[in-house]
Amino acid sequence: MRRKPARPEDLDHLITYLDIDATPVSSPCIGICRVDARTTFCVGCMRTIAEITEWGAVDDQRRRQIWSEVIRRRDAVRTVSYTHLTL
Repeated sequence: MRRKPARPEDLDHLITYLDIDATPVSSPCIGICRVDARTTFCVGCMRTIAEITEWGAVDDQRRRQIWSEVIRRRDAVRTVSYTHLTL
């Protein structure tokens, strides 16, 4: 069975089922690995290049901090997008 192509909305789905207290902490990567030059965040997982690079070497506490930043960024992008749609 072929996997369907990843979409940015897949991050929302991943966050919905995220167990932040689980060990090990799962990666936010959804397979859309492209950095937006304007924001410097990955279009798929909303991490910075530094966060992506460090992921494999850090402990679960740091991974939870990165997840918190990912969620904050995703919410901020949604707010900006919604504001532009309603203006």
